[in-house]
Amino acid sequence: MDPSYSAYEDAVSRNKESAARGVVELELPAGVRVRGLLQSGYQSVLTREALQFVADLERRFRPRVKYVLACRREEQARYDAGELPGFDPATKAIREGDWVCSAPPPAIADRRVEITGPVERKMIINALNCGAKMFMVSVPLIVNSSILLFPFGPRENACN
Repeated sequence: MDPSYSAYEDAVSRNKESAARGVVELELPAGVRVRGLLQSGYQSVLTREALQFVADLERRFRPRVKYVLACRREEQARYDAGELPGFDPATKAIREGDWVCSAPPPAIADRRVEITGPVERKMIINALNCGAKMFMVSVPLIVNSSILLFPFGPRENACN
């Protein structure tokens, strides 16, 4: 018996009680069941079309998902037994082949970027002096960032 069956039955019972109180009612496609407690507002997300889409994905990809999960369990068992991960044997010819990549085009040859955060004076100074062509920060509030950068002016410590 499916171990989740009793949980499913409990959820169905709760959903029937909720529906009796007028909380949630879903229009389910054929062969679809929803497990778990449904709450008010779920029907706006769990539309018939959305549930049908998920059901179609499940039906199409379930065999592959089961296969991949079984492979992962086997691989994990080997690792647990002491085997170390390695390269895919199918790629050995590529790894050991005599090949080189062509040089990147000049427009993208130097893509050094400093990614920094939070937006603090010390971090901005480090980013401006790091040698990268540009830097990126996450700026939650422009006002705070403007206050932090104000003493430096627009070009004083800019990387060229």
